[in-house]
Amino acid sequence: MNSQELIERLRRRDQRAYEEIIGEYSRLLWAVAGRHLAKSAGFSTEDVEECVSETFFRFWQHPERFDPEKASLKTYLCTITKNLAIDLFRKRSGTVAASFDDALAQTFAQPPEEPIDYQELYEALADLPEPSREILARRYFYEQKPAAIAEAMGIPKKEVENRLYRAKKTLFVLLSDDQEDRR
Repeated sequence: MNSQELIERLRRRDQRAYEEIIGEYSRLLWAVAGRHLAKSAGFSTEDVEECVSETFFRFWQHPERFDPEKASLKTYLCTITKNLAIDLFRKRSGTVAASFDDALAQTFAQPPEEPIDYQELYEALADLPEPSREILARRYFYEQKPAAIAEAMGIPKKEVENRLYRAKKTLFVLLSDDQEDRR
């Protein structure tokens, strides 16, 4: 069936048309949402399900918003899902910066193999400039990949990688036992 016919059926609230769309696009939308809501960042399958369900709900509520001349139905649904996932990620990642101290405390609660001066490490991390501090936290405390960090923060992946490199180098120098390296 073509998109226009499908839209007309949805406008008449044809349940079978809606079920056909769900059957056709559910797996794809799960993949799209899952890509943006990594489990390592604290997101669950329920979060992915929420994005996919919300996509179908919005489409059911407003099928007239879909314009087949602008995009295919597949592209339209994927775009809605992607935007919902990014919004959820941003909403939750707003707590990433706020809970940085909590993440440090939780990470350092386990005894290390080598003694670490936690106060010195905490101060060194706190002295890092933004966005390097957030990037470092996302990468090593929340285990996000550089590509996911770049997308979430709206910066190029190469910049994320460069900032990670420089932040680690800065921490090494700050925490080095060699006084000459501390300059």
